[in-house]
Amino acid sequence: MLDLEVIAINGLDSAIIGTTVRNGREVLAYDYDKAVQIIVQSGRDIEYAEKFIEEAARYHEEGGPAFVYLDVQEDIYDIFPPEGVTVH
Repeated sequence: MLDLEVIAINGLDSAIIGTTVRNGREVLAYDYDKAVQIIVQSGRDIEYAEKFIEEAARYHEEGGPAFVYLDVQEDIYDIFPPEGVTVH
């Protein structure tokens, strides 16, 4: 069995969309917009949320998470992605 250690951000679990590879290392992938929304809902302003995510994303050499911009507009793709779809 292979153990995988990844860096996770407390409070943003529901923004995790899967994993991705960054600099040859598997890391957690977060939905950027959902992460911002969660931080704002916790009482912070949007500028704080965006800065927080920018800082968290800089730790790519230590296995920090990746933030993904998802564009799931029906008018662009003509479908919505199925529930539970993740990035691997």
